[in-house]
Amino acid sequence: MTEQELARFRSQEFRPSRFPALDAISTFVPDGQEKEPLVKAALARKGYSRWFPTAGGHRLLILHEGEPFDATRFTLEKGAWDHEHCTSCRRRIPSMTLGWVSVTGAYTILCEECHHQVSGDA
Repeated sequence: MTEQELARFRSQEFRPSRFPALDAISTFVPDGQEKEPLVKAALARKGYSRWFPTAGGHRLLILHEGEPFDATRFTLEKGAWDHEHCTSCRRRIPSMTLGWVSVTGAYTILCEECHHQVSGDA
């Protein structure tokens, strides 16, 4: 972690959190179709997405929190949003694993290791 990152994260207050698995809507997006209107609209509504490379395109997951979606293009997958990523090191934080979220400043998620560095416990 750079000194600049340390300073930024140390200016924030964090609380412990365990991230539950959340629902997502999913679809297959063929190569070259990333700007398809239905895909673009769903991404614009939510902002949180994950793209998994697969043969001929990507499997796309979009966080779902109950909003309507086009069931002809997307499928609801219960618990598919099953991890978060540390803002600092990008390490995967599996569901229900202890992590740290910011209480102040920009929304930030830290893994246990990065939080130890920020808090000076490392």
